[in-house]
Amino acid sequence: MMRESERGRMKSGEYLGEISALCFLHPPPPFLPFLLAGTGSQIILYNLVTGKMISSFQVFQGIRVHGISSTIIDFDSTQPPSSSSSFKVAVFGERRVKLFSLHIDSHSNNQLQVCVDLIPFHSLPKFSHWVLDVRFLKDRVTSSHDGNHCLVIGCSDNTVYFWDILHSIINFEVSCPDRCLLYSMRMWGDQVEALHIASGTIYNEIIVWKVICPVKDCLKPANSFDVDLQHQFQQHEAFHVCRLSGHEGSIFRIAWSSNGSKLLSASDDRCARIWSVNTEREGFDNPTQEVVSHSVGPVLFGHSARVWDCCIFDFLIITVGEDCTCRVWGLDGIQLKMIKEHVGRGVWRCLYDPNSSLLVTAGFDSAIKVHQLDVCLSEGSDRSIEVVEGIDKKEIFTLCIPNSSGHVGLMDSKSEYVRCLQFIREDTFYVATNNGYLFHAKLCDTGEVIWTELVRVNEDAPIVCMNLLSTWPSDLSYCIEDWVAVGDGKGSMTVVSILADAGTPKMGLTYSWSAEKERQLLGTFWCKSLGYRFIFTADPRGTLKLWRLCSHSESVAHISMRSCNATLLAEFVSCFGIRLMCLDALLEEEVLVCGDLRGNLVLFPLLRGLFLGTFISSEAKIDPLSYFKGGHGISCVCSVSIATSSSNQVEIHSTGGDGCICYLEYDKDQRCLEFIGMKQVKELSLIRSALSDTNFYGELVTGKYAIGFASADFIIWNLITETKVVQIPCGGWRRPHSYYLGDVPEKKNCFAFVKDEIIYIHRHWVPDSKSEIYPLNLHLQFHGREMHSLCFISEDLRAGSTENKFPCIEPSWIATGCEDGTVRLTRYDPGVENWSASKLLGEHVGGSAVRSICSVSKMHIIAAADMPDGIDRKKTTTLVDGENPFLLISVGAKRVLTAWQQKTRWITSNKKEEEEEEPDDGKGHPSLGALSSISFQWLSTDMPTRNCSTRKKGRNVQKTAENCCNENSDSAVSPKSNKNMDSKSSIPGDEYENDWRYLAVTAFLVKVADSRISVCFIVVACSDATVALRALVLPYRLWFDVALFVPLASPVLALQHVIIPEHLLSEDNYPMGGLYIVISGSTDGSIALWDLSENVSTFMWRVSALQFNDCIDGQKRPRTGRGSQGGRWWRSLYSSSVSNKKAGDSSSTLEKKTDDEPSGTSSNSSSHVERSAANCSEVADPAFLESERKTHDDLLLEICRIWPLHVLNNVHQSGVNCLHVSDIKGSRDSASGFLFYVISGGDDQALHSLRINLALLPLSQHSVKTTTGVHGVAKSESLKSSIHFSRKRNYHIKLCHDNIISAHSSAVKGVWTDGHWVFSTGLDQRVRCWSLEELGKLTERAHLIVSVPEPEALDARACTGNHYQIAVAGCGMQIVEFFAPGAMENGELGGS
Repeated sequence: MMRESERGRMKSGEYLGEISALCFLHPPPPFLPFLLAGTGSQIILYNLVTGKMISSFQVFQGIRVHGISSTIIDFDSTQPPSSSSSFKVAVFGERRVKLFSLHIDSHSNNQLQVCVDLIPFHSLPKFSHWVLDVRFLKDRVTSSHDGNHCLVIGCSDNTVYFWDILHSIINFEVSCPDRCLLYSMRMWGDQVEALHIASGTIYNEIIVWKVICPVKDCLKPANSFDVDLQHQFQQHEAFHVCRLSGHEGSIFRIAWSSNGSKLLSASDDRCARIWSVNTEREGFDNPTQEVVSHSVGPVLFGHSARVWDCCIFDFLIITVGEDCTCRVWGLDGIQLKMIKEHVGRGVWRCLYDPNSSLLVTAGFDSAIKVHQLDVCLSEGSDRSIEVVEGIDKKEIFTLCIPNSSGHVGLMDSKSEYVRCLQFIREDTFYVATNNGYLFHAKLCDTGEVIWTELVRVNEDAPIVCMNLLSTWPSDLSYCIEDWVAVGDGKGSMTVVSILADAGTPKMGLTYSWSAEKERQLLGTFWCKSLGYRFIFTADPRGTLKLWRLCSHSESVAHISMRSCNATLLAEFVSCFGIRLMCLDALLEEEVLVCGDLRGNLVLFPLLRGLFLGTFISSEAKIDPLSYFKGGHGISCVCSVSIATSSSNQVEIHSTGGDGCICYLEYDKDQRCLEFIGMKQVKELSLIRSALSDTNFYGELVTGKYAIGFASADFIIWNLITETKVVQIPCGGWRRPHSYYLGDVPEKKNCFAFVKDEIIYIHRHWVPDSKSEIYPLNLHLQFHGREMHSLCFISEDLRAGSTENKFPCIEPSWIATGCEDGTVRLTRYDPGVENWSASKLLGEHVGGSAVRSICSVSKMHIIAAADMPDGIDRKKTTTLVDGENPFLLISVGAKRVLTAWQQKTRWITSNKKEEEEEEPDDGKGHPSLGALSSISFQWLSTDMPTRNCSTRKKGRNVQKTAENCCNENSDSAVSPKSNKNMDSKSSIPGDEYENDWRYLAVTAFLVKVADSRISVCFIVVACSDATVALRALVLPYRLWFDVALFVPLASPVLALQHVIIPEHLLSEDNYPMGGLYIVISGSTDGSIALWDLSENVSTFMWRVSALQFNDCIDGQKRPRTGRGSQGGRWWRSLYSSSVSNKKAGDSSSTLEKKTDDEPSGTSSNSSSHVERSAANCSEVADPAFLESERKTHDDLLLEICRIWPLHVLNNVHQSGVNCLHVSDIKGSRDSASGFLFYVISGGDDQALHSLRINLALLPLSQHSVKTTTGVHGVAKSESLKSSIHFSRKRNYHIKLCHDNIISAHSSAVKGVWTDGHWVFSTGLDQRVRCWSLEELGKLTERAHLIVSVPEPEALDARACTGNHYQIAVAGCGMQIVEFFAPGAMENGELGGS
């Protein structure tokens, strides 16, 4: 037993979750205010000048901060402003109120360096009801600059308490005559006699009342504050002012205007109401006689869900609600602006500062958004409000092309209008018209526009396409600035060079040639990497032509206007025959990638000989190297770019009309274009382009800004801060339009569009300055809903990574799955801002909730000699770098199973650079910048078809149990088992299949030595009381169903696995073969052990005997609901190997290996590409799909079944919510046995510990007297010991059981153990630490209250042998650190 001094210590970290309170701290002018935000049990201080967190403070234990109130102290308006300020801060939550003294010292006038000190000085007694509002009052004795010494507290029983700050006592309390429970309360006034209280009752009414003092007491002189104030306060009473009715739902928030004449209320009925409340005393001698009048003002309708918060000012009103919008209104009830940037359950709080025009919103998604409103109000009815990115306002130009300025009336066939419009710089753009004119336009600072007619391309045909290429600034001797290419309806191309001469554009070289037949020229494209001499043209049939402009050696000829020709170099023919809309090229990699009108991406070889003139064939027709069908569903590909490249891979980004940014990777060795990820921007329905930028910590280049359209609005969206930079109503993307962005789009952006023959130009171009960029995102944006699962992904667990010598300082990465279907990867760093980054990996199909998530990192090797090929055992069995994948598996509602693979390219490519450039921290430790990052990409999604049913599969398996494919099984079918299966088969059909969901998952990786194929075996539990073993074959991304677990009487809530190695490889310590055991916990409180060893080995045996030829997965990108691919079929390995595939089937073809046929070959011939493209289209045939579905339904009979090894019934009195298995303890000699622990927690508040010792025995050995049992189990006389045998191996299992009946005061939701320590959490909002002692006995060593409401999951990792990090998730996430006694002795507390 440990002594009391050796219990260890737990330390809470920063909470990441909903923001529940906001408060401005106003220093003396002219400084901007600071911002205090309440989240969980802590408050966070932000500097609005830098947009950075200053510090965070823990104020409660397990109590959420509901509100914050502040007042400045020691301020004298007669003195010059100082850089330091002191505040009194009152923080309340539930029934508690605490007072703090906050001192802020700015070291410079711009507030860039700030020191802060928070000192608690009062903790008020616990109130009998919840606190709804607090307010500082000025007493009648002290002056204003001495501060406020009275705090009034309003509670939910409609009572206010007056707290004397100087004497730390409650002077008196006043209760409203209408005693009623409240949902909300808000007080107004700075003195006791002026205090008004507005109370929102449970009856949807607002009671307005005030505190008064009788006349006889008010006439008494106050000679001493200490004596008379106590007597005075005892005489105060409540006076009813008015009752306001009109809401049809609960009143969540009330706000007073600055002068107390108006009230604003926000309600459950999706509206806000304005009330006028005027109170005037008839005479000072009788304060109880008042003239009370109130009127109902405008009703603010607009929110589509509940309104959570509101505030009112002299000229505007702000409301936020559950629909995740912030709406700005005028006092007349007219909506002026709507901002929608939050996600999830809504925006909880809003705050506005009239002096700085800063609007702050915060919500469930943990984000704090800061906007700067530019409000222009006049005395009349015309008013407007804009969200701007700085102090400077936008410029708006309206202009017409020169030839249309004299046109009057409606347009006719001879009218001239704009066909093409494109910016080249912020003050220069080009316009092409239907009459063949090309104009140059220059915007002047005075607001004028200088038009220059450059050329009339064709008098008989309109210009149909235009593209620009700028070579400015250039180092060339001649000052060519712009190249303009236009194509007309006759199929002719014209290229003009524009010379810049003292600001006046002049014509340079002119090229003109016939590129296509009439009406066949639809597009022209420059590629900046190729230069101005090479240009592409596109026709409607998917053919792309590459032209080379003739060169001129005479420098004088460049100044005169001259017509030249172009030479056709090559034709690139798409295998889809659809018009190509965009392209990009990289000559170094000899790659050209194009996107077409139907969402397909085609990749061509771009031979270097075409540009060097060494290509032999003239006008060559080049076929695709590879393609990706339906990258953007059936929507148009709007832009494509080659982002990065490595030695053998090229990364490609594309945007489209489905509102998605897709990331693909081209493997030059395999000649394969592979989908690696996608970002769906829900705020945009069409994305024109995405500005790429290297993300934090060197992650995958995901893009920083998305530019596109949502309905009729042009929008620039910041992908990092999730904020809207620009929104301009323009009528949609079909009108001629153009945009130009500077290095900082928030400050530098231009947009032009055409409407009714008028060109509208919106320009916001602010010179470089140190002013802050708005909108800001102060706090990390996270999940907007509850989380059900999480798992650590630490550096030392990564595939191929070595053990970190300094794990205490390394960052932690946590993967989380949310109710809204999103999967995120979040980084936790030591420092001020612990949560430093959060990356959205993707979303489950249809937003289906993620119920469970697990990581798979360790590869298990099966000896090659056991495989049918008879691979030589002496061959190398080590893994080559990159062959050991790190996977994330997430499952959830609608039976969606998604796999994510770690992206390791950035780590390997930057390794040398990091070693050379990254310094250490002065202590010999690597700096945080030198640490490799972690990023995941989407790998594959498995989802059954609509008519596919796991219940149906279970019945089919039961009907043909004797013919199961597990030919090596020694299991005997007992009558009892058959009876159970028969009763199960009587369950009704599939009418409720949409409600089925996966509840738990566990997975492991298996690989045959010297084989390229690896298999991820995934065990999933469904809500229909079925558990299935599935296999994901890599790198082909093929899904197979291996077996079903039978019998199951109730759904499984928790799954874990343990793998017992037969032996370890001496060099790399990779486990070799062994037992694959799954532990399950069910809703009936039972825990079962299942042996998958024979199923795994049989499946690997069959996989190794098959060859994957021309393998194309049926679904290779996530489905978003915007025209993407459909579901999958239930596929077994055995059916795939024997079924006859029809022509055009794009699913996998598996054949037997022969010595004459190489495996894994890939064809790049044109015929193969055309055949594959045709096959992809044939798969969509409904009759073919129906026939294939019936075929697969018939093949369900071959799915194997697995019987349990051992079942422990009634371990818990109710459902087993969570399980965790410790690491295996044992020697290389398997005969001595392997030891591991299983920890379980359930709804019965209990914690159970199972100590399992498993020893492998020879086939003929039986150590105890046994009697034959079912399922291949021989039971001993002791219930804690049993022998399991089969043809291949026998093993002996010993169980020791211990439990804590009341481990938590509520249901246990998460457990973790490493065999030494156990961590658990439950709905009681506690994290408890237990030590595992002899025979699995649990002893509590420490506990801590966390800020996470309703915890749902827990995971932990060992930083060192004595230091642990524990992550708890539910309504938010929090890190808890545990320091074992050894850590405290070694000084590893990290400053705690």
